[in-house]
Amino acid sequence: NRVVGVLWSNKRDSGLWFAPPEWKECRLGIQVLPILPITELLFSDVQFVKQLVEWTLPALAREGVGEGWKGFVYTLEAIYDKVGALNKTRSLTGFDDGNSLSNLLWWIHSRDDEVGESDRGSKFCWFRHYSH
Repeated sequence: NRVVGVLWSNKRDSGLWFAPPEWKECRLGIQVLPILPITELLFSDVQFVKQLVEWTLPALAREGVGEGWKGFVYTLEAIYDKVGALNKTRSLTGFDDGNSLSNLLWWIHSRDDEVGESDRGSKFCWFRHYSH
């Protein structure tokens, strides 16, 4: 398990109230949404992000996976593979409520072109522009 579905007062649950534990795309997506500038701080460990995406990608092949949930996986993928995430995002036919193609494109195009796997948040795209 790479990510928690629900954290209760005294237990951790892999499932969500609307999805079983096998729906990894939902477990990842619920932790990512909404996609905001702060998302890059929350997911600043590039190596962990890559592990999350690799853990989730096989679940996207399951029949019935919603396009909106795929968008959240591609959001994180853009942190380390901008071109790959952009190509996958352009093939989406739908988006989660509160998200849109323009939001995903903003996110992807605002990523640095080169991010090392050992980067743990030293190069925040928006943060370095506004934090001096």
